[in-house]
Amino acid sequence: MLARIKLSPGSEEAQKWAESFTVLMASKQGSALYHEFLQLEFSNENLEFWQAVEDYKNSKPKDMAAKAQQIYKDFLTVNQSSKKQQVNLDAETRSITLANIQCNNPDQHAFDRAQRRIQHMMERDSYQRFLKSEAYLGRVNGASNWKRFLSLSSSLP
Repeated sequence: MLARIKLSPGSEEAQKWAESFTVLMASKQGSALYHEFLQLEFSNENLEFWQAVEDYKNSKPKDMAAKAQQIYKDFLTVNQSSKKQQVNLDAETRSITLANIQCNNPDQHAFDRAQRRIQHMMERDSYQRFLKSEAYLGRVNGASNWKRFLSLSSSLP
C-alpha cells in the first residue's frame, strides 16, 4: 500500500517532485512512492528498466557486458520465463540497443536511446498521472497541513 512511504512532517520535498521527472527520481522517497504508484497501476516495468539502466551506467566496466545482457533479456526480449515485463519500444530503438550490447565491449551509453524513449513516455504519461494521484497530493497536502498545524500550535499559550 502507498502509506508505507512516509515523508517527514513539514517536508517540502514532495512539492519539489512536481518540478521534473529528474527531481522525482533523485529523491529516494519520491522514486519509491512513484514505483509503488506504478505497481498499483501494473505499469512498473518502464521505471524498473529506467532504474536498471541507471545502475548499469554506474557499473564497473568489467561487469557491464553481463549486466547489459541481463537488462536486454529482462526488459527488451519477449521472454515468458522472465519475471519482468517487456518495455514498449519501437523496432529501430530495440535494434540499435541490441547492436550496442552485442559489441565486444558495451559502454555506459549502450542503452541511452532506449532509456530516453522510456523516460519520455513516463514523463508524458505515468508521471503526469502520479502528480494528480491521491498518493502524491496526499503527501503535498499533508505536509502543508502539518506546517499550518505547527505554526498555529506554536502561537498557543
